[in-house]
Amino acid sequence: MNNQNLTIACPKGRLEEKVVKYLSERGLIIEQAFFNESVRKLTFDTNFKEIKVIKLKPSDIRSYIMLGAADIGFVGYDDILENSSQNIVLLKKTNIGKCRISIASDKKEVNFSEKKIFKVATKFQNISENYFRDLNIQTETIKLNGSIELAVKYQIADFILDLVQSGKTLKDNQLYENVIINNDISTVIISSYYAYDLKKKFIKKLLTKGL
Repeated sequence: MNNQNLTIACPKGRLEEKVVKYLSERGLIIEQAFFNESVRKLTFDTNFKEIKVIKLKPSDIRSYIMLGAADIGFVGYDDILENSSQNIVLLKKTNIGKCRISIASDKKEVNFSEKKIFKVATKFQNISENYFRDLNIQTETIKLNGSIELAVKYQIADFILDLVQSGKTLKDNQLYENVIINNDISTVIISSYYAYDLKKKFIKKLLTKGL
């Protein structure tokens, strides 16, 4: 890892445009090839020769940070809660992609005493199990990665635990938001302790004053 250079991991998908805007507001402009979907390369130049941007699946950014392939990256705060913040420096919270983590079901009100064991469908296994353990409620986790709302409809689970933004997806699938577990989820900027210690001045300048 060269302490004269900086590699930024940017998430592909729905938050990509907002992250690019966030960086541009701080003086960092990414080359036009980044925005061309027909271009297959994943490493891009910027208006600063010492700064590169790599485009990754959101779920891979943490690994690239930990393995030293990227110096800073944009991830959801839900990723930090699910996988713990050990060995990760949380540099800054942003307002990008604000949402919440909630429990939902097909009932307007829930009674956690009506069963001995509840089935919960979620991609956030650790968040779910920690939450229900603190309440002394026994659950079985059904690990899913997409279309989680269907789990209740098809009686795979009693509840789902998922990210909620507007609540429209829940409503469209006849589900009710029963419990908000965390109302402060958004995109955060992370680094490894090693990268931050090595490039602290560079990183601070980018994230505070801009370049």
